[in-house]
Amino acid sequence: MSPLDAPKQPKYYSGVRPGMNDSDRIAPDCAGLNFFEIDHQFQSLLPLYLTQDELNHFSPHFDAMGEVAGGRLNDLAMQADKNEPVLHPRDRFGRDIDWIDYHPAYREMEKIAWGDFQMAAMAHRPGALGWPEVTPAPIKYAFQYMFAQSEFGILCPLSVSETSAYHFEWADDPKLKEMFWEGLTSLDFDNRLTGTQFMTEKAAGSDVGEATLTAVPDGDAWKLYGEKWFCSHADADVALLLARPEGAAAGTKGLGLFAMPRRLEDGSRNSYRIVRLKEKLGTKSMASGEIIFDGAKAYAVGDVENGIKQMLRQVNLSRLSHGVRAAGMMRRCLNEALSVARYRRQFGEPIVNKPLMQGQLLSLIHI
Repeated sequence: MSPLDAPKQPKYYSGVRPGMNDSDRIAPDCAGLNFFEIDHQFQSLLPLYLTQDELNHFSPHFDAMGEVAGGRLNDLAMQADKNEPVLHPRDRFGRDIDWIDYHPAYREMEKIAWGDFQMAAMAHRPGALGWPEVTPAPIKYAFQYMFAQSEFGILCPLSVSETSAYHFEWADDPKLKEMFWEGLTSLDFDNRLTGTQFMTEKAAGSDVGEATLTAVPDGDAWKLYGEKWFCSHADADVALLLARPEGAAAGTKGLGLFAMPRRLEDGSRNSYRIVRLKEKLGTKSMASGEIIFDGAKAYAVGDVENGIKQMLRQVNLSRLSHGVRAAGMMRRCLNEALSVARYRRQFGEPIVNKPLMQGQLLSLIHI
């Protein structure tokens, strides 16, 4: 089948009919199509990276993700993008107990990612989607690639949750692993923890070594004082962040890596506040905010003199995910271009039949 051949159209497609008006000449988008079924280039790559057993087991799940991404997830993403999260900085008694309200569409997307497809746990635990072993990385990224074709924003907290879990494997601290790794990698949606990473400060953007968030020893834990300026997934259950232990050297060499829970072991809120949500150009469904730390309890992860090197291991994993998500968005753009080219009629035939259009589309397909 040629990549330019048209797939079966979704149910709303009606084609030419008597009495059509000019509005009916507007081409449909690709919503309603199965994003796995129509992506023959992606399908041809899978046997190069998956064993036959993996391919046999996960192909039905890829098909299910393709159907969801082109259908229900696509609808939810549009709803969530138009109904941004709302920060409530205080409760009705004036207490600084902030919380963020999300639209139900966002919550349903979480259920699809964490629950239905177990995307945050599959690279850490055996048993995700019925696979008896830990899921290989190409399969994990295959799901992210298709998911991103409809919803990019929620993949930030999804990815950072699953990459945060690696820190507690690398550090090999039994207490921290029980506190955080177990929840971050849970196959049970109702018992999961979500993660995030905070690095950016007002003076420390690209130059992370300028960070001033201070960590003060407090028994077997630490207390954090200062601010973080751009915190994606601001209300995650646990944040991995860089802070400077009191008296440590300047620059990146003085930064330690810390895990800060949103709630303490007794269930009370930790001592930090989300003071504002960012007004962003993109990924509006996911809440990014500014945070003030006023003695927030945190735990050192690994050697506090090796924080930046530890954090960059997670950053490198995040870069892989970003690349996969970018590829997913590029594929969505191609899907849209193909939908228009197959439907739009000019000079008596669909424009996909025109040699110049075919050349342009094929150049996009083979980039």
